[in-house]
Amino acid sequence: MLRDDKNVLPIKTGKAAERLPVVMQGETVVGCPIDDTLILVLGIGSLTSEQATVFLNGDPAMSVKVTLVSWPLKDASPAGTHGFVAIVPTNILRRGALKTIMFQHKANVTRYAFASRAASTGELIAMITDLAGSSLPSVIDGLVEGLISGPIGRKKLSAITVLLQAGARSDGCIELIGGSDEGEIFVQGWAQDLTPSVTRLLISGRSPSLAECAISVFARPDLNEQSSGFAGLLLANEIVEPNDIERLLFRGRRGWRFTEVYDRRLISGARETPSHVRAILPRVRSSTEILLRMRSAANRFDGTETISSLPFPVRMGIDHVFRVEGSGLLVSGWLLDPDNHVGDVKLRRHRGETQLDANWTRIDRPDVTREFDNKPPFNAGLDPNRHAHGFVAFAPELDGDSTAPFYVELGLSDGRRAFMPLTPTRITSRDAVVRQIRAIDPNAWALRHIVDQQLVPLLRGVNRPAPEIFGVVDLGSFEDVLGPALIIGVDERVEEIAPLIALLALDPETRRAPIVIAAATEIVDRIGVQVRRLADFYGLHLRLVSASGAEDLYDALEVGARAVSTETVVFLAASLLPRNPGWFSKLLAAYETRKECVLSPTLAYEDDSIRWAGTWVAGAQSDRALISRYAGYPIDAVTGMATTEVATATFECCVMPREALFSVDGFTRGYLGTHEKGLDLGLKLKQSGLRSYWLPSAQMLGSDDISVADKASTIALIERIDRQVFDARWANILTRDRATTTEAAV
Repeated sequence: MLRDDKNVLPIKTGKAAERLPVVMQGETVVGCPIDDTLILVLGIGSLTSEQATVFLNGDPAMSVKVTLVSWPLKDASPAGTHGFVAIVPTNILRRGALKTIMFQHKANVTRYAFASRAASTGELIAMITDLAGSSLPSVIDGLVEGLISGPIGRKKLSAITVLLQAGARSDGCIELIGGSDEGEIFVQGWAQDLTPSVTRLLISGRSPSLAECAISVFARPDLNEQSSGFAGLLLANEIVEPNDIERLLFRGRRGWRFTEVYDRRLISGARETPSHVRAILPRVRSSTEILLRMRSAANRFDGTETISSLPFPVRMGIDHVFRVEGSGLLVSGWLLDPDNHVGDVKLRRHRGETQLDANWTRIDRPDVTREFDNKPPFNAGLDPNRHAHGFVAFAPELDGDSTAPFYVELGLSDGRRAFMPLTPTRITSRDAVVRQIRAIDPNAWALRHIVDQQLVPLLRGVNRPAPEIFGVVDLGSFEDVLGPALIIGVDERVEEIAPLIALLALDPETRRAPIVIAAATEIVDRIGVQVRRLADFYGLHLRLVSASGAEDLYDALEVGARAVSTETVVFLAASLLPRNPGWFSKLLAAYETRKECVLSPTLAYEDDSIRWAGTWVAGAQSDRALISRYAGYPIDAVTGMATTEVATATFECCVMPREALFSVDGFTRGYLGTHEKGLDLGLKLKQSGLRSYWLPSAQMLGSDDISVADKASTIALIERIDRQVFDARWANILTRDRATTTEAAV
C-alpha cells in the first residue's frame, strides 16, 4: 500500500497508456494496491525467477521474499527483456510513503522508484496486456495462483475476480441452478474442461465468493465429443443466492476457464431442487464420495412427509407446534423407534437448524404403544413396559428465510433422511405454556423437566414488542378535563364492569377525573357498548382504548398510559373496588407530598383480610427474596399506620409519573401471570432511582389474579414458572439486597 508520513494515500487512477512510457524506462514500477496488506508491482527488467527478496524503501529492516510472475516482452526494450509483476506484502512497512523498492536475486540487485500514481486492477491488466501479448493467460494464471494461496478477504477476492475475468476463457454454460436449505447450490449444464472431482472455484456475480464444487459428469449426445454435461453441488464460503451467480471460474486442464450462466437458465427453489437431482442421478458418473453427496442432495426435504413410508419400524406424529413471536417454537409429539434406527432429530427451516433431541424431554405415551403394537412394520411387537415415545421440545427461533416452511428431519442409521412438514400456530407465550401444561397429566414424572428445560427457556427468551394502541374513542369532553388520568385496565377476569363505573361516577373525586378504560381489542368489543351507555348516562369524561398485543391486565394499563399525555397517572385494575370513599384524593395527596415515586394503597379481600400491604426484601432465612409481610392479617392490623417505603408497589392500584413507566421500557414480557411481572417492573423502577411507598389508609377490595378456567394444579405450575423466570432475571441483585438487609438488622 502506498502511504505518506501520516495517512494512507487514496488510490488515484489514470489511463493504462499513460503508465507504459513510465514503465518502459526500466527505472520505475507501478503499484496496484490490492488491500491494506498487499500490493502488485509491475515493472520491466531481467528478472525471470519465481521468487526474489525485496527491500521496501531500500531499508534492510523491511525485507521480504515475494512471488514473481514474469514473461518475455512482446516488444523489445533497452530497459530489459522481461516484464514482471511482484506480489508484495506491505504489512512490514513501518511508516512513511512507499517510494522505492529494491529487488535482490542471487548477486543481482535492481532498484526501482514507484510511479506517483497507483493503478487500479483493471488498469494493471491493461498494461500487462500491452506488454505480454499472447502470454497474458499464463501471466493471469500465475498471478491468480499467487493471490489465491494465502488468506482471502473481500478486496483481494474482488481483485482475483477482475484478473480472471480478463484471463479466463469461455467453457460451456450453466442451464439450471437450484437452491437448498443447507447452503449448497445445485448447478447443471455443459462444459469441456470440467472433470468429475471436487473443484475449488470462484463465483462471479453480485458478490464474488470462493466455493467448492463436487462435480459429476454425464453424456450429452447433443454436444461435440469434447463436451459433456455436468451436475455439481456448489458450497460457497459465504451465503450466495442462486439468482446472484453470473459465472463460475475454475482451473481446468488447460488453465483458468469460466462457465457462463445461460440467460434462459432455470432457477428452482429449495423444494423443487431434490427432484432435479433425483432425475439426473442415474446418468452421472464421478467418485463414490461425490455420488454419495449427490444422493444426499436428492434426499432433501421437498415439502412432503416421508417418515410414514419408511420400510423399517420408525414412525412419528406431531401433536402441536406453537410459534411464539420473539422466542421460538414449542414442539410436542411422539417418535416411535424401538430398534434405534434414528440417529438424530433436527428442526429445520431454510438454512437454519437445531437438534431437537439434544435437549428435548421424553414423556410416556402408552396410547402410541397401543396404536402400533403388532401392526406393520412393528410386527415383532413393542415392549409393553416401555412407553417413553412422547417428547416436548423448545427450539429458539431459527435463522433463514422467514417465509420458508419448518420441518423435522430424521437422520437414519443407513445415511438416509426422512421428513415431517410442520405447520406452526402463532400464539402468545402465555397461551403456548398454558396449553402445553393442560395437555400433560399433572402427575407425569416428566412434568418438572418440561417446565425447567422447555417452558422456562421459552419464556426467558421472549422478546416480543410492547402492546400498542389499536383504537381510541372519546366519550364526553375528555381532552377538556385537567388532572391525573385514572387508567382502568380490564382483563379476561372481569365479567362485569358496570359496578366499578357506577362507583367512580358516584364519587365526586373520580367523577370529574379523566378516566381511561383500556383492554385488549376482543375485550373492548365485549364491553364497549356497556361502557358507552354508562359514560353517557353519568356524564363521565372517558376515553375507551383498545390494545393490540395485550395479554393481561398490565399490558392493558401500559397501553392506557400511552393514550394520555398527563404527567401523572393512576392505575386501577377493573377487578378492584374502593373499600371506602376518599381513596383517590388520599393517593394523590400522599403522592404530591413525596413527588416522583410509585405509591399504592392496601389491597384486601372481601372478608377484610389483607391481600397486599407492601413488598419487602426478605431476610436470608426466607425462601423468597421478596415478601408481602402482612398478607393474611385482618385489615385493622394496618389501619392507622403511616405511609411506608417498600421495595416495590403494586401496579394493580398506584399513582406514578407516566414517563417513568416508559423510561424502563414498560412491563417486561415473558410472564404468565401479573404478580412477578409487577415485581419485575417495581425493581426496574427502583434501579432507575424511583422510590415506592405503601399508603395504609387508602384501601381497595379485590380477588387474586387467577383464571377461573384453570385447575388448581395448573395455577400452581404457572406461579412456579413465573417465580423461576423472575428469579433467573433478578436473583443476583436480590441476593445482594438481602445480604444488606440482614446486616442492617444485625
